[in-house]
Order: sequence, then C-alpha cells, then structure tokens
Amino acid sequence: MNSLVYIHVPKCGGTSFGSALRLRYFYSQATIALSDSRAVQSALDPGARGVARIKAEYDVRDVMLAQLMAQKYRCISVHARYHPDLHDRYRATSKFVTLLRHPVERFLSHYHYLQRHHPSADRAATLDAFLDSQDAARLGAQYLFYFGRVLPFETNDLGQAVETAKTALGQFSLIGDLSRVRSFQKALNAMTGIPIPALRRNKARVPRHPLDKDLLCKLTAICDPDIAIYDHAQTLRQCA
Repeated sequence: MNSLVYIHVPKCGGTSFGSALRLRYFYSQATIALSDSRAVQSALDPGARGVARIKAEYDVRDVMLAQLMAQKYRCISVHARYHPDLHDRYRATSKFVTLLRHPVERFLSHYHYLQRHHPSADRAATLDAFLDSQDAARLGAQYLFYFGRVLPFETNDLGQAVETAKTALGQFSLIGDLSRVRSFQKALNAMTGIPIPALRRNKARVPRHPLDKDLLCKLTAICDPDIAIYDHAQTLRQCA
C-alpha cells in the first residue's frame, strides 16, 4: 500500500485519528489546512456566502486532494469529499478509510462546536429555532455531502443521492464507528501493518440535556438521509 487516504467527516473523532495517523507517517504525510483552502476560495470567488461559499471551498479541496495524491504521500488526512473518479485513478496504490458516528450525536456535537467556536448573529439562538434553518439541513446531511457530494435541498432525487453515498462507502477499505474506537484502531493497525498511537484531540464535553420528544423527532427527521447512510455502513464487511 502506497497511500492511506483518511476522509475526515467533521465531529466524528477524526481529529484524534487523523493526528495519530499523520504522526505515525510523519515523514510522508499531508493534510489540507482549512486556512489554505479558504484563502484560495476567497481569491477565486470573494462574493460567495453561506452554502455557496462552503461548496466552493470544497471544490478547491477536491483539487488540493488530487494534488496530494499525485505526490504519493503515504498518509493523507483531510476534510474533503470522497471523489469516485479520483479513487479510480489511484485505486491500485491507495486505500480510503473513514470514521463515522451516529448522525444525531454527530449533529449535536457539530452544533455545539459552532456555538462555542463560531458564534454568529445569523444563527438562531436556540437549537429548536436552528432546526428550521437551511444550515441545520446541511449539518444533518454531512454523510450525504461527503460521500454523495450533494446536499438534500439541492437534489430532486434524494433517494438516489443516498444510494450514491452508500455506493461510495462500499468502496472504502475500512470504516470505523466512534462508538467502537478500539475495534477501529485494531482494524487500522492490521490493515497498515504498523501500530497507530492512541491520541485524543479536539475533544469537548457536549451538553447532556435530554431533548424532548418533539425536538428529537424533528432532529431525527433532518438527519434521515445520514441515518440511512450510517445504517447501511454498519452492514458492510469493512465496517469495524
């Protein structure tokens, strides 16, 4: 194996594992600094805002990931979408891995992270109000975006988009679940043939206030596409 490509979906524990992988492959590893992709996006399209800006930045990361893979680093750990054509180009010399988390837990972690580190007057002050926003729909569909390359409000065939994401995950060599980190680490060690150090990065306590039934139903509905993708991933033989 010449290259290990770690697709890091936000708030799935990937900061810890990505850091551990890059430490183990210290002399041949790379990532995409968020500041770099944002700077390129801003230079190319300074007027982009909201979802348009985010998507434009991920288009930049597609190109940056292609550049890194062409340079044949042994380990690449990135916030970037899975690109099937890029995988096909390097299938013989690369293995893709990722780490997932139950979508509702992932959503709540992502929401509270934004509230702590990126407060915005444009974001609703309460979770209940936030769930009515387009940004909540985006946060609830990160698996659809990362593996199906589309957001739910952009497609006229959500079912097909979900199937595309499921098919993409089927191409991965290893899929982990944050609820079974030891199992994932053991499988990763076996796949790479080298011990990956255990690290804990970017870990924060998520407020544990029980959601009332109506709010949980509302949140679950927003996460439905990702729940379908997540549940499918659990059935795959390469899911640790």
